[in-house]
Amino acid sequence: MNKINKPVIQKFCVLSGICLLLIGVLLLISWQWNIYSSAQKSETYVETLRNLIDEPQGAVPEERTDNRMPILSIDKTDFVGILEMPRFESALPVGANWGNLTKYPCRFNGSIYNGTMQIGATSQKGQYDFYREISVGDTVIVTDVEGNRYTYAVTNLKYERRANQTTLSREKSALTLFIKNVYDFEYLIVSCDVLNC
Repeated sequence: MNKINKPVIQKFCVLSGICLLLIGVLLLISWQWNIYSSAQKSETYVETLRNLIDEPQGAVPEERTDNRMPILSIDKTDFVGILEMPRFESALPVGANWGNLTKYPCRFNGSIYNGTMQIGATSQKGQYDFYREISVGDTVIVTDVEGNRYTYAVTNLKYERRANQTTLSREKSALTLFIKNVYDFEYLIVSCDVLNC
């Protein structure tokens, strides 16, 4: 009886291993395809936003009675602008509402107008896969949907285990970016101040 069961058990284990391997490969392919699709969609959103936004004009944060950021809706998705890092030839749409972080950067809190804006993103391909190469002095540009173009310089970089409101509010900067490493429980907090051209 044992002699009959042993080969059956071995075959079952081998087949189970092959099935698990195939499932893993399919999941990896699906994950890579989703990343590729998100990157392509982001490029399309940036191009559409550029076509809808007036010719960008240089601006600086200033006191306003209303600091709410206007939005543009594309395919039922709201955006507050475009975030660029020229050194890396990166231009990404910025979602108006927190929650689509896996697809493109999103506004977490604050406003560009009063120097309190916080934008979250990830290190996945198509967003900030170059995040470890960001350095102090790099230029960051945010263009709102009205064509106001705000230019910043990176002033500080810090790695944290979490990026919540408490952690982010400690950063006293005109613009705070935080980038989640999708392969680790780590965030890069990027503090930026207005670049006076």
